[in-house]
Amino acid sequence: MKVSFSRLAAICAFTAAAASGCRVRDVRNATIATTGIETDADLAAVTAALKELPDSRLTNRRQDKRTCFEVVAFDKASGALTVRYDSMKIGTKNIEEAIANAGFGTPTFPAKPRKGAQSHGRGE
Repeated sequence: MKVSFSRLAAICAFTAAAASGCRVRDVRNATIATTGIETDADLAAVTAALKELPDSRLTNRRQDKRTCFEVVAFDKASGALTVRYDSMKIGTKNIEEAIANAGFGTPTFPAKPRKGAQSHGRGE
């Protein structure tokens, strides 16, 4: 049986992947446009909301907890939040929804009322 080099390489790659197990991490960076994040306290509220996401932590074989994401940078002028996350555990839509649930807007999700936020309306 004659096997081409590219087919042999594909077979070797598949065998190596199967022998090593499934991929469990795929760390990526995403920049998300946000609205309403103006202070360090706001950024801390967003970070806390992200830490509450299901699968925001993963347990390795030694039972160590590691965060599956981190806030890498925030540009106050543009509202751009750059996050490093494990795409095998969390999706960008989950991150955007958590930001909205914390009371800040994203292109996909409008800001929801913040817990404990005071009403600034007049018709009380």
